[in-house]
Amino acid sequence: MRDQVYIIGDEVISPLGAGSELNFQRLRDGHTAIAPVVDANLCDHPIYAAQMDDAPWHHLVKDARHYTRLERLSILVLQRLIDKHDIPLDNETLVILSTTKGNISLLGNPESAFPQQRANLTAMAEAIRRYFGFENPLLTLSNACISGALAISVARRLLRYNSRYKRAIVAGGDELSRFVVSGFDAFQALADGPCRPFDRDRKGLNLGEAVVAVYLSTTPTQDAVEILGVGSSNDANHISGPSRTGEGLYLSIQEATHEAGNITPDFISAHGTATPYNDEMESIAFQRCGLSAVPTHSLKGYFGHTLGASGLLETVMAIHSLKNNELIPSHGFAHPGTSQPLNIITQRAAQPLSTFLKTASGFGGCNIAMMIQKV
Repeated sequence: MRDQVYIIGDEVISPLGAGSELNFQRLRDGHTAIAPVVDANLCDHPIYAAQMDDAPWHHLVKDARHYTRLERLSILVLQRLIDKHDIPLDNETLVILSTTKGNISLLGNPESAFPQQRANLTAMAEAIRRYFGFENPLLTLSNACISGALAISVARRLLRYNSRYKRAIVAGGDELSRFVVSGFDAFQALADGPCRPFDRDRKGLNLGEAVVAVYLSTTPTQDAVEILGVGSSNDANHISGPSRTGEGLYLSIQEATHEAGNITPDFISAHGTATPYNDEMESIAFQRCGLSAVPTHSLKGYFGHTLGASGLLETVMAIHSLKNNELIPSHGFAHPGTSQPLNIITQRAAQPLSTFLKTASGFGGCNIAMMIQKV
């Protein structure tokens, strides 16, 4: 077993722009991608969401017409990461594709140029594999809104225990679709304005879309971060509602913290969907873990909830916080709104940072926590 696994590269394409550094700078400047969206293909009424304009990048994908929108975006973010780090595509490179819904927008769409079987995640993965010529088949992972973060954990485990692999690429993405919007609309979970995670006056979430890729290795680089500990637990409380006691997240944090050596993180990048049950559950789990005083933010007020991409996206932004020694405020927060106190970051602040905790939760009761530290 190889003990240490590092994240040595990352790339993001979101409604805030292309590139991890650009996206982090937009956060530093206080920009949010959430805006009114009027699109009859998504919803019969206006919604607030973070939607991406992929037109500027469409021409960068060879034979673009052969790929769905989400596949094109995934190809773009992977190409940027591969080119930046000169990543070999041989059989020693593990590739994991994580998504919640993938090409689900193809289903029930008579105008689609693609067969409905392209909605199968394995079909999407194979299209991307053929584009790049990866020697290994892409592993696919879909576990609700912890998909991206869980994919990092799976890649780490395979790098530690399977000597076949020397490196791993984890890519994740989700896009807005009528299926996704109608589902959250039916739950009455969509806010009628910009979302306000952990705030007293929150009214629900905003959806978003993004594609993200990270590069993992057992060999550190000068600018790498180490995955110190990971914990994942399913509380099996409800098909869509989290445990009211935060049990699954509590157990996940305890496991990640124990593996990391029982250190206290410098900040927490929370899931923070701005829905009453999620925010309350997280506050209880953090209190049970003795973390209520740790500076905490949610990035959903900038990007919206990007579903399976959210764990990856928010991990990457937290990594850039570490590297820049800077805390990013939780956009939309003004008044405490949970039963347990939280130290929500309200102002951008420069201070020495070494370690952060990333949490994520999802439908079906899934939870994950990761402790990550500068090398």
